Amino acid sequence: MMKDFKKKLILILAMFIFISGSLWAAPSDDEDIDDQDTFVESYGLGDQMFIINAGLFIPLFFFDRDMEVFDTNLTLGGHGSLCWQVFLSNHFSLGAELGGMFALSPNERVLYMIPLTLKATYWIRFYPFEIPLSLGLGGNLSVLEEAAHIDFIAKPSVGFYWNMNEEWAFGINATYWFVPQIYSGSGKVSSDHSMFGNFMDASLSVLFRF
Repeated sequence: MMKDFKKKLILILAMFIFISGSLWAAPSDDEDIDDQDTFVESYGLGDQMFIINAGLFIPLFFFDRDMEVFDTNLTLGGHGSLCWQVFLSNHFSLGAELGGMFALSPNERVLYMIPLTLKATYWIRFYPFEIPLSLGLGGNLSVLEEAAHIDFIAKPSVGFYWNMNEEWAFGINATYWFVPQIYSGSGKVSSDHSMFGNFMDASLSVLFRF
């Protein structure tokens, strides 16, 4: 009788330990909700972000008023930019971007371009990834030795980001630079020298939200 009781007691204790361990290892409903919440990234009015970009500058081509295409005669160069944005809604942000690039001409003269743009972005997200579709419009300062010119610039871009956590994200961007350099002919330069520059950059990005 005592042996049977001991066997039953050992069996009950073993089952109790097994069930307790299973309950301890299994996440609760609240934990499931918390885990899901960490994978839902949402933005509200006033949320901000700061983005640092660095990478390659890629000259493409020029075309003139007659749509004739010309080589840029520039080497591959470097590019970098700083961007600040504030969210107006869950998917839309507005901000400003200050950038810079350099590339060499065939006689090793250095061309610099420094664009300053207002930037609007629509964010497509499937957490932990995000795809920003952006358009920047503003002014561009071009400097080649002692010659300088300020022109309009349009910069459509697309990116792909991985969110490491709620604050930090890392990604890549591709941006098209359209720079029309138009001369009226009233100054020293003839209107025949008007050109429409087409360039792009490919960059790595670090994003910080606050």
